[in-house]
Amino acid sequence: MSEVTRVAAALIHRDGRLLAARRAAGPQEGLWELPGGKVEADERPVEALRREIREELGCELGAAWLYDTVEHDYPDFHLTMDCFVCTLAPGAEPAANEGVHSELRWLEREELLDVEWLPADVALARSLTYYWDEAFADQLL
Repeated sequence: MSEVTRVAAALIHRDGRLLAARRAAGPQEGLWELPGGKVEADERPVEALRREIREELGCELGAAWLYDTVEHDYPDFHLTMDCFVCTLAPGAEPAANEGVHSELRWLEREELLDVEWLPADVALARSLTYYWDEAFADQLL
């Protein structure tokens, strides 16, 4: 049985767009992902998400609620990714942290499949093209 890695990822939605981040280094450099990162042993996924967004994007999240959990097998490990629909805290502006992400891009629904996503993020990006309104409906209240 392969090692299980648990991560939390943010579906940050603002002004009708979703935030995507391009990896700056490592074996999957240049591929796009949802920002977030590993859940430590003593953390709940939403706590890890808030910490990772603070570290990676230099900003705070507002509300965050679980949207989906993605399971994906990579050659060396199994990924369990809790994906949270998130709002940014008032006045928060994400910025790429050098060495982590080379670029941030706000994607409209029609642009979701225009970038090359990490393998674990592909199915989620595809599903969001269909369930965009449902995924982000609570933010419209």
